[in-house]
Amino acid sequence: MRKIDKSIDNLLSTKYKQWLNKSTADGNVPDGTNRYYYDDVAMNLYNCQSGVCAYTEMFICPMELYSETNWIEGKYKIADTTEYKRIDHLGEMDHFDAAGKKLNYWNWDNLFMIHAKINSIKTDRDTISYLKPDIAGYSPEKYFDYDGQTHRFIPNTEIDDPAMVDEIRDMIDNVLCLNHGVVRNERRDYINGLKDKQKRGEALIIDRFFTSVNWALSE
Repeated sequence: MRKIDKSIDNLLSTKYKQWLNKSTADGNVPDGTNRYYYDDVAMNLYNCQSGVCAYTEMFICPMELYSETNWIEGKYKIADTTEYKRIDHLGEMDHFDAAGKKLNYWNWDNLFMIHAKINSIKTDRDTISYLKPDIAGYSPEKYFDYDGQTHRFIPNTEIDDPAMVDEIRDMIDNVLCLNHGVVRNERRDYINGLKDKQKRGEALIIDRFFTSVNWALSE
């Protein structure tokens, strides 16, 4: 689960940003019933995440949908030239901190796009703030190791605090679903395919599972 840069100063969806700032300043924080800016937020998140699930790093959205060319004057509008429809992705919007969802549904800082199946499993379970992938100082190396034999994420073996190890393991298996069976199998096959190409001296194009690929190919 790699670091994600979600700097609000670089948002493509400036109309959404203006709307959120004005609503907050007026004390009228919008709830989830207002869907006018959903595509603006979702596609801007995909742009930050390179089209992969923020947690599992599975590929869930084609680049054509989140290309910067799809924003016109700060508002998302899918280009007429793309073969994809705006719904042709496999993600859903997730609120990392479930409690924050009730306080400010459209708070950019709390939002990620994740695989729809993972979102249905995660639901509103408690999360650990230090594992939020866009916070300052976050890096996967601090908290995770990767077992290249089983293709499972595990807590960093250098962490001495047993309670912290248990917290991270619970997040890996039950909340972020990094070791979900389908995810793990797809990750294994993808990495093995890259290793075969590497042995043949072929150029590697990596578009998913960035964290595990980086560790697996450097072994």
